This record gives sequence, C-alpha cells and structure tokens, in this order.
Amino acid sequence: MRWFVTGTDTDIGKTAVTACLAQAARTRGTVVAAKPVASGVAPGSVPEDAQRIADAAGHPPKYFAAWEPPLSPHRAALLAGDTLDPAALKSWISSHRAETVLIEGVGGWRVPLQCATREVAAIEVSDLALWTEGAVIVVAANRLGVLNHARLTVDAIRADGLQVAGVVLNQVLSGTDLSAQSNFADLSGLLDVPVVIMPHLDLDSPAERAACGAVLWLELL
Repeated sequence: MRWFVTGTDTDIGKTAVTACLAQAARTRGTVVAAKPVASGVAPGSVPEDAQRIADAAGHPPKYFAAWEPPLSPHRAALLAGDTLDPAALKSWISSHRAETVLIEGVGGWRVPLQCATREVAAIEVSDLALWTEGAVIVVAANRLGVLNHARLTVDAIRADGLQVAGVVLNQVLSGTDLSAQSNFADLSGLLDVPVVIMPHLDLDSPAERAACGAVLWLELL
C-alpha cells in the first residue's frame, strides 16, 4: 500500500492524518512515513512534521530537503540558493519500501517546489504524488469554503491521472462556523469518493493515533 497525503491548503492536518495512518499501519506490517520537502525549518533542525510522522511509524525522520524561510518551498529554496534534482528526488521517494508507504506533501496540490528556468526543471507537489505511485488522500478543513476547495483538488488530482482514495475532513475550528455542521453531508453527496471525519485527538498519544488511524484505514481502503 502506497499513499500520498495532500491537502486543500496548508496547516489543515496533513501531518495528523499521516501520523494516524502510520501508527495504525504498524499493526499491519512494516511502514515508512516520509516528508520529502519542508520549509520554515531552523538550520540544522529536523522538520517537525517529518519527525512527528516518523515517530508514529517507528523509524528515524525521513526528508529530502528543508529550508528556513516559512514560504512556499520554491521561494524558500530560491532564497537559499538551492535547486532540486527531479531524478534524485524521484529516486529518493521510490527508494522507500515497506508494506505501507506514506508520503506527505506540502501545502496544496499545485504548490510549486521549483519553477522552471533554463537550468532547472519545474517540480510541483503533484510530481511527488506521481512518483509515490499510489492513491492520493486529500485532507480538507471543515470550514466554510471546503466544498469548493475539496472538489477542485479532487478534480485536479484526477486530471493528473491519479486515483483519489478519499477526503479526510479535519475538524480544525472550535468556533461557530455554521457550515461545519453540514460540510460532511454535502461533500459526501457531491463527491464519489469516501469522505471521513477526522476527530479531535491528542496527537502525542500513540493510542489515540492508532485508534484514529484504524478508522481511517477502514474508510479509505
């Protein structure tokens, strides 16, 4: 099983979903959870998201590149004077082998990792998913606007020739967004893929990660 975890935006719960799936996967056999690129990372530090999903999977953190500025990866890399080698990045992703492989993206589906110039090739989050060679899980925030964001993301993934495993609706708000009461029902009717509600949980608790991940596994398979 190989899954790529993307989102409709940034900071909406991709890492939480990946960590839960990784924790639950440990009862099913070997598992690898990796984060190819990250920004907003202090020099010499391990990306927090990479560390969190690795802890859930039970192995050291795995990431290909990280940059300090909290910007889109393409801009953060540009400021650092770095370039990405598409072949090397593809090879790195493909090298991860286990009964369950989880690759977490960054930001949303169309986030650029590198813009094309005469010297370098363009790379986007969608390329990471293509190189993962698995189905795509979409994480969306349960808030006003999610119907449009989730449907556009699912359409874009399919337009790129990839399979959508399902949409995980993350409960990110504690306020009074009225749409949060109906988004699940609406998305379930508007999409022809599984829609699963991600509950509030203590992400530092292996037991809660495993319980949540087990539900996600059942719904998304």
